Amino acid sequence: MEDLFKDEFDMLDKLDWSSTEHFRITQDPDKIINTDPDEEFYIVRRETFGDLQAPESLQEQTNRYTYTTLFAEDILVRIIDKLKKHYNKSFVEHRGTFMYQPGGRCGWHTNSNAPGTRIYLTWAEEDNKSYFKYFDNETNQIVTKYDKKGWHVNKFIIPREGKLWHFVGSDTNRKSLGFLISV
Repeated sequence: MEDLFKDEFDMLDKLDWSSTEHFRITQDPDKIINTDPDEEFYIVRRETFGDLQAPESLQEQTNRYTYTTLFAEDILVRIIDKLKKHYNKSFVEHRGTFMYQPGGRCGWHTNSNAPGTRIYLTWAEEDNKSYFKYFDNETNQIVTKYDKKGWHVNKFIIPREGKLWHFVGSDTNRKSLGFLISV
């Protein structure tokens, strides 16, 4: 699927990701978080008692840069159009553009309020130093999928019934653009 977005990846590489003009600060990207994400998951799961959304305290476990849609507006429109055609869907929604610096993370959450197929275009500066974790409900295990250097497409499903607990962490520079294809 990476071939589908080759032109957009080239365009994204030319953007100034360090510019603060389009930052939307919702978390402190310079905050240092030293908790173990696997241990944290079991605490969060116990505290939520099956609720759809994670508790407010999880905002404290997120320290990434978030961009407004104006940051890459033309590129986002191109990507959405390609996803609509590829999946033969009339509605695809941009769900966020993010940058993680070393030590960056997005705490455990479910996105259960927006089920569907999630597509993330991700870029990592180095191999195997950023990752997507999720809790596999069938095996009762936390699974870690490491990113490779460069641009890649990550796809996962947020179920209509049940939850997919997931987490993002990075020990390198990582960029991502997320999209939702509703069910």
